[in-house]
Amino acid sequence: MKKFSPLKLLVSFLAITFVIHQLVSIFYKPISTQSATFYNATDGLEITGVIIRNETLIKSNKQGVLHFLVPDGNRVSKNGVIANIYNNENASITLNKIDSVKGKINDIEDILSQNNVEAANFDVANANVDNRLNSLILASSFGDFSGVSDGSARLLNALNKRHAILGDTSNFTSQLSALNTELSTLESSLSSPIGKIKSSQSGYFISKTDGYEKVFQTDDLTSITPEFLDNLKKDDTFSNVIGKIVSDYEWYIAANIPLTDSLNYKVGDSLTIYTETVASPKLSVTVKNINLSKDGTDAVIIFACSDMNSELATMRTGAMTVVKHEYSGLRIPKKALRVIESKPGVFVVSGMQVKFKQVEIVYTADDYIICKKGDADGSLRLYDQVVVKGKNLKDGKIIS
Repeated sequence: MKKFSPLKLLVSFLAITFVIHQLVSIFYKPISTQSATFYNATDGLEITGVIIRNETLIKSNKQGVLHFLVPDGNRVSKNGVIANIYNNENASITLNKIDSVKGKINDIEDILSQNNVEAANFDVANANVDNRLNSLILASSFGDFSGVSDGSARLLNALNKRHAILGDTSNFTSQLSALNTELSTLESSLSSPIGKIKSSQSGYFISKTDGYEKVFQTDDLTSITPEFLDNLKKDDTFSNVIGKIVSDYEWYIAANIPLTDSLNYKVGDSLTIYTETVASPKLSVTVKNINLSKDGTDAVIIFACSDMNSELATMRTGAMTVVKHEYSGLRIPKKALRVIESKPGVFVVSGMQVKFKQVEIVYTADDYIICKKGDADGSLRLYDQVVVKGKNLKDGKIIS
């Protein structure tokens, strides 16, 4: 039987001890930390907002074919022409061709302005091509057919601009001449309109109606109660309507909420509403009315807003968040908070030491807190390594 000498036993013991120490160092963490990061928190109420606006229906009893001059969702001035009326569809077809030719002429004139190599930035032109190619690919991936059509035209325009920067514009010049000739021919063949439809007020022109234009009355907001919203019915009795004008003055958002939530607001409060719209993700609003239900269990809160754009003008309802307070600062886990000598703070790893830093709490959530960002020495700073797990901690303690 093979025997081990005392020296070999000692070496084996030391080797095993070293391995165990390394494993403990790897898997056992007496102190765990997390970075202090900048964070924005909101104290919000989730609502389904119903939009109430001054909406004027546009009617026409005139016979003929309408050709709209104002694109859907665009602003129109008072007495501005919304549409021309023609005897037949040929004039409308001709006008569409004229618009298309004018668009091509504008594109080529824009391209020809790029042929000064010293003034043009070739890197920017390349970037525009890449961006529009990526947009086209995304539109294709999501099945956005209108986006594919628009993206193709935009990509072709970017490619032509890059080509023109190199100085070869002879082909574009001949195209421009041919398009100008075609435009003159189309305009000379166009018949005169037999009538016009004008706007009675300024605002946003919307070609579609939803049946609620006459249901909501902005001159009597007190009538918009929980019972009123629960029993909404469309009014589709009007006829000969070709669209509507949405006023760009004050409009309203109404929401049915529990009475307990309504107690957090009062008329005149200035708040912020976050929406899911692209053009207006953040709206500044004022509480206009708070209308209680008959049984006193619910309330309709009505917010007034003066921001308006084409996206909001076409909206009737949407998911929104009413924000009463916003908080900004350094976010840290709630479990990292310690109280020493009645002073709230956190332990922070600095080099080989643990240091205690006092904090000023501005917001508390279920699992995190937001602290005021400090500039003075000894205050909590961005990206400080805050201790979230550790035993026997004290200010100045050396850690390995």
